[in-house]
Amino acid sequence: MATVHLDHLAGRRVFSKQGRSIGYIEEIIAEQDGGDLVVTEFHVGIFAAFERLSASTIGTALLDLFALRRREGLYRIPWEKIDVSDPARPRLLCPDEELAALKAQPKGK
Repeated sequence: MATVHLDHLAGRRVFSKQGRSIGYIEEIIAEQDGGDLVVTEFHVGIFAAFERLSASTIGTALLDLFALRRREGLYRIPWEKIDVSDPARPRLLCPDEELAALKAQPKGK
């Protein structure tokens, strides 16, 4: 298992296999595994940052005010679908055609 410093990944632009920009890593999700934290998922895209805001009352009010509570611009990408061997330029391991399946679904669906 590779060790990657998360501070080298946060905020980095993710590229598709074809070199297209998918968005920036806005959030890194990890789970406890014994004494370790293991990354399971990356939240990538313009609305991933707004997703973090929605955890607070003020953030939710702002998102509602600007109608930004939609999630079309948010990808939930599993750890194994991103190559982070070059933390300065993470890239998808899956083809662009699989991106639609990685989009976060709107709440209530």
